Parts: sequence; C-alpha cells; structure tokens
Amino acid sequence: MNKPNIFTYATGELSQDAVICYILEWAKIENKELNNDLHNLAINFLNSLFDKFEGIKRPTEYEKIEIKKQYENIDILCIINDKYSIIIEDKTNTKNHSDQLKRYFEKVKANFSDTEILPIYFKTGDQSNYDNVIENKYEVYSRQDFLKVLKLQNIKNDIIENYTDFLQNIENSINSYKTLAIQDWHWNSWKGFFIELRKKLDDGNAKGNWDYVSNANGGFLGFWWNWDSNDEYHIYLQIETEHLVEEKYTAKIKIKLYTKTKNKVEKSIINKWKTHIVSNEDNIFIKKPRVVRTGKSVTIGFLENEFRITNENDIVDMDKTIEFIRKIEKLKKDKFESLES
Repeated sequence: MNKPNIFTYATGELSQDAVICYILEWAKIENKELNNDLHNLAINFLNSLFDKFEGIKRPTEYEKIEIKKQYENIDILCIINDKYSIIIEDKTNTKNHSDQLKRYFEKVKANFSDTEILPIYFKTGDQSNYDNVIENKYEVYSRQDFLKVLKLQNIKNDIIENYTDFLQNIENSINSYKTLAIQDWHWNSWKGFFIELRKKLDDGNAKGNWDYVSNANGGFLGFWWNWDSNDEYHIYLQIETEHLVEEKYTAKIKIKLYTKTKNKVEKSIINKWKTHIVSNEDNIFIKKPRVVRTGKSVTIGFLENEFRITNENDIVDMDKTIEFIRKIEKLKKDKFESLES
C-alpha cells in the first residue's frame, strides 16, 4: 500500500517554490542547531547550484542567506553573503516564455549590480530542448540533479521524504519505456522514449524535437525530425501517439509535408507525393492516407507496421529500433532525391 503523499495533490510550481525556499531556509547558520541533517541537506543543495557554474567558486561558508520569493516576478531570488544573486526560475511542466529569462536577469543585474549573478532554470518536468535557456546563459538544474541531492542522506522529514518520493515516481514513470512491454506504454513512457530518441538520432545537425500538440481530437505527443527541403516545402518524419485504452498509448510514424509559403500545401504536390512515398520493401510498409486534408502541414504517408523493435518479452530494443528508423530515414531521403532529380 502506498503511503499518502501531499505532493500527489500539491503538484504545481508554487508548491515546488515552497519546497525550494524551505530547503534554502535550513541553510542558514542559525538553523544548524535545530536540525543538523536538514542544514547539511540545504548546504549540499546550495553547493550543487554553485557547481553548475564553472567560472564561479562557491563560498567556503554561507554566512548570510536572504530568500526573496516572487521578487519582480522572479520565482526565487537568493542573495548569498551579499556577494552572489541566485535566480531560480522554477518550472514543473511549463516552459519559459515571453523573454522572461532575459528580463529577470536584467532586473537583478540592475538592482544587485555589486553581486555575481547565477541564473538557474530549475526544471523537474521534461521538455524537448533547452536551446533558449542556454542562449540566455541560464544553467539547467534538472529533476535528476535535485534527486541526487535529496538522496545523499537519509533525511527523516515528511516534507523532504514526500517530495523525494514524488520526484522519484516521475523519474520511474519517464523511464518505464525501458521495462514495460510496448503495448503497456503510457504517456510518460513515450516522453522517456522521445527523450532517448532525440539523443540517439542526433547527427550533429538540427536535432529532432518533441512536444504536446493540441488538436480537435484531444491532441497527441509528437516527435518530429529528419527534414529535407526544396524551394516550396519541407518533408519530414513525425511520430504521433494514439490513445488506446485507459492510460495506454501506441504511435505511428507519419511522413509530413510543410509548406514554406503562407498558403496551404498545393494539391499538385500532395498528389505527387502521396503516390511516390508508397513502399512495400525491406519491411517498410508505407501507405498513403485515404483522405489528405490540405493545410500548412499535411500527412502524405504513414508506416503501417510497428517501428519499435522488441525482444522476446516485448521490451523495446533501442539499438535495433534506431537501426530500423535509419532505414526509414534513408527511404524518405531517396524518395525525395529521386523526385527532385
């Protein structure tokens, strides 16, 4: 029987803000005598934040800690020894938006110009990439980073124990694609698979990306990659999840066209491609859809067979799956080049 956990219900960023501030509070010297274990945990947490910045040497002692919550809309601003300003932009399942990272940095730079600024993007959910975060010179502090600190000691404290269990359950759920039979994959299984897929399919050029895509049918989790282009359109591959029963999902690989103009993809291009993309070779069975709805992005073919290669227990074999996906990539590229020549 699972022990009740307050964070099963308190799942939002404000709750996480409170946990972070609670831990930072225990780092204050005057709280060491109250609970040495919690104090040490907090010191380890602060150390882990400083360690994200190679060019900044962390203090030997945290003599003065000032915690500001929602200062100038910044989730958490922590001033250390009047010398360092730690910006913590706290995210669970949302992402940065509206130049907020730049604005927060500039605000702290203006108001605390005599301090060294350590901007942290604190993310306990998952997102496809952190390109914009890195562009704004923030360091990513992940769920894995936080768990490493939380599990350094065996802390007897309901808040810490509950939050550690909560984060570990998310981590286990994301990694479930490694241990579940593919027919039992749920939403987070697909997230974990897409995270791994993005790493495996990195060719040093533009990586693939994944995200939730809303539509009239309730939306899906998608992964798109492998773009080829001419003057009129892009052609790329996309994996779309499909809801099965209860919380279980499967997915298909689709071949998509995306117009470079403000208009919809021209019907002549669609008609040419949906016949050209058909394949029945090397276990790659690509069919054309019965109906193609015109728009900026259209599906002109889909892989009919399962693309996830499994072992005898129906557990995904990532290496063999990548090998099969590479064949699909090559087929698509060959089709594109033959049409262009």
